[in-house]
Amino acid sequence: MRTKDLIDLAGDPNFISGIYNYCDRWCERCPLTSRCFLYATENRDAEDSATHDITNAEFWYRLDEVFRQTQEMLTLLAQERGIDLSAISDESINDSRNDVDEARKNELSLAAENYAITIDKWFAERMPEVEGTAALCPSESGQTEAVEVIRWYQLQIATKIVRGLIALDDEPEDDVDEFSCDSNGSIKVALLGIQRSIGAWRVLQMARLDLVEAINPILLTLETLRCDLEQAYPRAMDFIRPGFDEIEGIN
Repeated sequence: MRTKDLIDLAGDPNFISGIYNYCDRWCERCPLTSRCFLYATENRDAEDSATHDITNAEFWYRLDEVFRQTQEMLTLLAQERGIDLSAISDESINDSRNDVDEARKNELSLAAENYAITIDKWFAERMPEVEGTAALCPSESGQTEAVEVIRWYQLQIATKIVRGLIALDDEPEDDVDEFSCDSNGSIKVALLGIQRSIGAWRVLQMARLDLVEAINPILLTLETLRCDLEQAYPRAMDFIRPGFDEIEGIN
C-alpha cells in the first residue's frame, strides 16, 4: 500500500483506535473487521461488509450463551469429583513474573500449556478424522465450528497468560489491580478464549453423545483454569477493550 493511501486510510473516523491491541487475531470470525485499521491495511483488497460483521457477532453470541448454560453443569461435576474450582494459592499467583521463561513456569501458564498438549492427544485418540489444526468434521457443520474454536484458542490461551504475567511485572505495584492495566487486558483475552473453548466443547459434547464422558474432564480443566485466573486477576474482566466492550451486542 502506498504511503498516501495509508495516511488517507488512517484518517477514516470509522476505525476504532487500538481495537487490535486486545483481540484474538481471528479476523475471519471478528464482528468488527470493518472498524479495524490493522485489518484494513492487511486486507486492503479483501471483500468486507457490515453483513460479515453481523454474522460473526451472532456466532459468538450463540457460543457465549452455551458457555453460560454450561456453568451450572460444571459446578455439579466439580462437586461430584471433589474438585475445588478456586484452589490456586497466593504463592503460585505471585511466582515467576519477570520474563518469558519464568512466566511459563507459573502455575497458570503451565496449566494452560498442559491443556494445549492434552488436546492434541485427545483429538488423535478420540477423533482421528480431525487432522492437525484444520479441524475438519465432515459429518456436521456444528461440530466443524466447535472444533475450529477449540483449535484456535488451544495455544492462544497460554500465550495470553504469559503475556499478562510479563506485563504485570512491568506495572507499578499500586496499579496492579486497576482494570485499565495492560496485564488485565491480556488476561481478559485469555479468559474469553477459555469461555469460548468451554462453549465449543459443550457444543461438541451435545453433538457427539459417545464422547460426553471423555469431554467432561476437559471442561473441568478449563473451568478450573478460568476460576484460578479470575482469582489471580480479579479486575481482568472489568478491562474495557476498545470496540468490543464499548458497543452493545459485541463481545
